[in-house]
Formats: sequence, structure tokens, C-alpha cells
Amino acid sequence: MIVCLSTSYKRAKLPILESLAFKDGNEVMKSLCKEKLAKECVLVQTCHRIEIYCVIEDSSNEDAVNRIFKFWSTRTGVSLDLLTKIAELYKGREALANLFKVTSGLDSMVVGEDQILGQVRTAYVQAKKLGSVKFILEKVFMRAINTGRRVRNETQINEGSVSVSSAAVDLAAKELGNLRAKTALIIGAGEAGSIAADTLKRRGAKAILIANRTHEKGVELASKVSGKAVRFDHVHEAILKADVTIAAITVKEPIVKVRQMRKLLTKSGDQKMLCLIDISQPRAIEEEVSRLSGVILKNIDDLTEVVEESIRNRQIEAEKAKKIVLEELNRFELEQSKLLIQPIVSEIYKKVEDLRRGELDRAIRKMAESDQRKMAVMDRFSRELAERILQIPIEEMKEAALNNDDVLLRAARRLFKVKSEKW
Repeated sequence: MIVCLSTSYKRAKLPILESLAFKDGNEVMKSLCKEKLAKECVLVQTCHRIEIYCVIEDSSNEDAVNRIFKFWSTRTGVSLDLLTKIAELYKGREALANLFKVTSGLDSMVVGEDQILGQVRTAYVQAKKLGSVKFILEKVFMRAINTGRRVRNETQINEGSVSVSSAAVDLAAKELGNLRAKTALIIGAGEAGSIAADTLKRRGAKAILIANRTHEKGVELASKVSGKAVRFDHVHEAILKADVTIAAITVKEPIVKVRQMRKLLTKSGDQKMLCLIDISQPRAIEEEVSRLSGVILKNIDDLTEVVEESIRNRQIEAEKAKKIVLEELNRFELEQSKLLIQPIVSEIYKKVEDLRRGELDRAIRKMAESDQRKMAVMDRFSRELAERILQIPIEEMKEAALNNDDVLLRAARRLFKVKSEKW
């Protein structure tokens, strides 16, 4: 009934993930429903994963799932053979469990990261606006989002820096105090520099400067964080303007040298404390710079231990999070199985009750019975007989609902001529 077609960083490198991403996610969700490939759908796309959650008529029907895979292949231009090799298929409980783990940060490249929760919520809200979310996925995504919030409220899975770049910002905040009144310089616009810049923005740095060898790339990153790009050959002057400098660049030899920094500091006469954090490998700032008055220099060795400790702590908290996810998943399945089966059961009981009343009235007329006591006995007898006959089929349907057994539920609807298709 619910399926998830997923590919992520676990099975595909970034270039392949990029090729598998849909250019127009809104159009994709509308098309999946319009072409009747799915009754409901939500597309979750991030830089580390692409997942299509669908409600389909019969999740055991391979053709139904294969049509969605073919749709994905056609829309992205990636061969079906490659897609099916690197994509994973989750059905029923597995699909729910996957979504709950994703929103809780348990399936992220960085365990416990917060961004994914917002990304899933955004995807759900957008799908709801488009009309591709109805009864089922509304319930599913709301519970998954609430589970993600509960995990973060009741555990410390998102506490502590787990990348050197974010740890560098934490260290800067510790050295300088409130970053909101500070100017930061990032040397390097690669992945490490981008993470540092994004973290600085979220921590409220007053101004962010970006210096990169390729100026255009520096401009691009600066625009993303509402910062300003500076020319790479002016990097020393930019260091003097900044309260904190984070060097995250690949170099053959240091680009910030003690001799030049001493001259600039003497010339400026500024007594401001400079915090320099070098997370480059090899180092981009000469170690001797730390001997200059008014300069604090930290390197990657100062941060690695902090990061490793944070990762260990998150793994401990992840075990607590898994218990919460399992608890929420079991509770949700029980609630939804009752909701799923209730319309079917109600309609079956109504049909049987109408038949029972009709046959009881006909029997009473044939017997010309007028004794109220006897009529009450016959009424109770026929009602209990009907309930006994239905008991086993109803119990089997409830079990099927709990186990996401689409085949049995569809057979029950057909046998009893039940039209309820809410789920």
C-alpha cells in the first residue's frame, strides 16, 4: 500500500545522485498521480538522498512498482538498469520505518543532523499544496515529522559539532563570545569552507567575508550566506578586518606567513584580538603566526578530539532515538490499522445487518408470529449468529491491515462488495 523508492549517499556517489534528481519536483508529484502510477505521493530531494513515497493499489504488484522506476528513469535520463541497481525499495512497514529514521536523523550522513527534518516537512507541505497528499500520507508524514521532533527533544542526538568546519565555528564562539557582533573571514569556498560559512550564518555572524582562488566561486558562496567576496590577493588585509578567520583550503605551502602578518599588524597598530583557525591540510597558516601579539591560532589537531567526542556521544544518543522510533512506529501502525479496517468492517456489518433484518422479518411473517418474547429471542439469535459467522473473517482482516496485506483486504472488499477505498 505504501512504498518508498530510495537512493542515497549510502549506495551512490554525489555525481550519480545529482543525475537522479528531478529538475521539477512539483511536476513529478503531479504526474505520478495524474498518470495513475500512485494514488498519493511525496518527493523528498536533498543533496544526499532522493526518495519517492507513494500509495499504490497493491505493493506486492511488481508491475506497479516497476512503472514508477521506469517513470524515474525516463524523467532523469538515467538507465533503468543503473537505477534499479542503486535504488532501494521499501514496502509497508519498511517504508514507514525508513521515513521515521530519516526524519529522526538516524539515516543521515551526519547522525542527528537537523536539516533533514525541515527538508522532509517542506516536501510534505509542498505535496499537500499540489494535492498529491491525501488521507494516508498526511497521517504518515505528520507522525514522522512529530517523531523527528520528539527524538530531538528527548535525546541529545543533535548536540555537539560533528564536522571540523562546524567545530571551528564553535571554537570561534568560545574564544570571542557572541558571534553576532563579529566579522568572519573564510579562506576557501570548497565543501569545508561552505559548511563553515553556513554555520556562521546560522550562528548569526554580523558579516561573512569569502576569499577564494577562483573569485567567481567565492562570489557564489558569499551570495548564499549573504556575505561578501574579497579578492584572494587581498587575503592578509581581510584577516585584519575580521575578528575570526577560518582557513579551509588545499595548499602546497602556507599562504599566511608570519613575516607578512607581523608587518601588517605593526602598520595597522590595531589592538584587536585576532582569532585564526586553520583547518586546512596541509596547513595554510604558518605555525609561527601564533607567536605574534594579539593572535590566537588553532589548527585541526585542536578540533579533531572535540569532533570525535561529539560523534561518540551522538552514537550513544542514537540508541535512545531508535527506541523512540520503534515505539512511535508500532503505535502508529496499530492506530492506522484500526482506521484502515474500520470503514470496511462497518460496511460489512451494515450489509449483514440489512440481510439479517430482512430475513428475520420474512421469517416472522411466514410464521405469523406475534409473541414479542419469541420475536426478541429470534432477533437475538440471528444477531449472535451473524456476529459469530463474521468473527473469524473480521479478525483475519484486522491482522491483514496490521501486516499491510493489500491482497487479502482487496479480496475482502470484493467478496463482500465493499466500496470503501479510503485507504
